[in-house]
Amino acid sequence: MELLVIILLLLLISISLSQTEAAESANIALPGCPNSCGGVPIPYPFGIGVNCAMSRDFEVRCITAHNGMSTPYMSEHFNQTCWKWNNSTANFDLSYYTAIAIRDINLSLGQARITSPINSQCYDSTTKKVDYNNWEVILTDTPYKFNRERNKFVAIGCDTLAYIKFSINHNNYWGGCGSWCYSPEALTNGSCSGIGCCQTDMPNGTSYIWIEFDQNYTSSHVYNFSRCSYAMLTEESDEFNFNTDYITTNQLLGQNTTALIDWTIGSTTCDTARTNKSSSYACRSDYSVCLNSGNGPGYLCNCAKGYQGNPYLEGGCQGRL
Repeated sequence: MELLVIILLLLLISISLSQTEAAESANIALPGCPNSCGGVPIPYPFGIGVNCAMSRDFEVRCITAHNGMSTPYMSEHFNQTCWKWNNSTANFDLSYYTAIAIRDINLSLGQARITSPINSQCYDSTTKKVDYNNWEVILTDTPYKFNRERNKFVAIGCDTLAYIKFSINHNNYWGGCGSWCYSPEALTNGSCSGIGCCQTDMPNGTSYIWIEFDQNYTSSHVYNFSRCSYAMLTEESDEFNFNTDYITTNQLLGQNTTALIDWTIGSTTCDTARTNKSSSYACRSDYSVCLNSGNGPGYLCNCAKGYQGNPYLEGGCQGRL
């Protein structure tokens, strides 16, 4: 009987220690800082609040709406700007700024998913005017770049020519694609090859985007079934897949999609960063490794093989349980 009690006590102690170790390894933020916002994990170097992030660029605002739902947003000096075109005065009028919401953060890949606004161009057959909502996103001189492999520039419409201006190392370039059709019967769900939908790749190192429409193509000839055109930078994923309803309805008007951005630490290589290991070197865990960025300058930290956790924290990489 006494032996059974001892065995049970040892078992309870073992379970308690395992739970403590698991809780410690699950701590992804700095001590005393929130781990998540609205169900989205916020791992260091990101942090909710000024003293919880590695730098201002990684600060996250956790904002709670009237319905009680919380959403993480990038630091307040990152905004998306909407410009409305007034074709009666032939001028762009600054309309409003919106914060950039964070969908998720991937530590090992150095990536984050953010909201990406859908640009629109809509023809009014009564007034013969065209309303434009054109967006720009500025990430220049920050740790962030738009991901080249997963993002696509997409235009949707049946009388549409859209352009994207992007900046790489403060040099500006243009891309674009055109989309046409003359009846909804010509459209095919899932197809984005120029009939109702077109797409093109993004270059590496892009830190700024501006999207606009060619005003010679306004849907004035197809307004009876397709009044609006759309353009966006969107992640190539199951979340976005061309649907013919995008042409014949207004369901994309004023909406957002998702884009993928890459982030890095600093602007040096791993070899250079290691020389400052006592101060600014970000790979703080004993079992961390440094990886050079594949999208611009800077580096990332990962846990070494056989370990998991947050390599940016002291003791953050733990052995697999």
